[in-house]
Amino acid sequence: MSDLTPAALLVLGRQFNTISTRQLDESGVTRHHREELVRGGVLEHVGQSVLRVVGAPVTLEARLAALCLQHPRGFVTGPTAGGLLGLRRMPKVARIHFTLPHGSRADVPGHVLLRQTTRWFDEHRRDLGNGIVVADWVRLAFDLSSGLRDRDLASVIEQMLHRGVCTEEQLGAMARLMCAPRRPGSARFARVLLRRHPGRFAESHPELQVLEGLLALGVPVEPQVDDLVLPDGGCVRIDMAVPHVRWAVEVDVHPAHLDLVGTTRD
Repeated sequence: MSDLTPAALLVLGRQFNTISTRQLDESGVTRHHREELVRGGVLEHVGQSVLRVVGAPVTLEARLAALCLQHPRGFVTGPTAGGLLGLRRMPKVARIHFTLPHGSRADVPGHVLLRQTTRWFDEHRRDLGNGIVVADWVRLAFDLSSGLRDRDLASVIEQMLHRGVCTEEQLGAMARLMCAPRRPGSARFARVLLRRHPGRFAESHPELQVLEGLLALGVPVEPQVDDLVLPDGGCVRIDMAVPHVRWAVEVDVHPAHLDLVGTTRD
């Protein structure tokens, strides 16, 4: 490692011990020097124009960084990106979901599920700054529609809105851009968007389950009703309510509600 330049070491530290040949060149490591590092057992090839530090842990993040560095026009998507970004209701998948423009010649390993698309736009990609490029939040919501059930997709969309990483208007624009009769997930994405209550969001999956159950029974509940002023002057936001009859439901699943302080405050 001492044979690498400080600039190359910074890149390796940021990118899970993976680096592209272009980045090595830019970091002052010549091709001749790079070949010496490979022969000396410091670096090894993990793909076309991508190397990693010999003996470094082969984590999911390291595999994703190597894949993105090898295919700079692609991006990680689907449940792989969802799990990486902490989205709920993500199914466990053995293969990495990766998207490239349609017609791209890509030699990907067997653990990669290649999803080629004719609707490729640079703004649908988001560089995490660590060698990994993922689908933009709104594109990710659409891509997830091909593999999730309606309620799980709805839950993910509520979570994104709650986080503030996208808006209803952006989701609607994505539906108009991407939804097509033969494109997987199109019908589900449009259906879930049309069914949701505009302007407000459920803050947890159990809250969404209760909300949908009450609506299915004909109870006209609204999610996240405006702050209610308590007798002591404090304010709380109701998870869902029928405001005109002053009827409300709270779904307290957060661990903070289970300790002594939380139960006392409740």
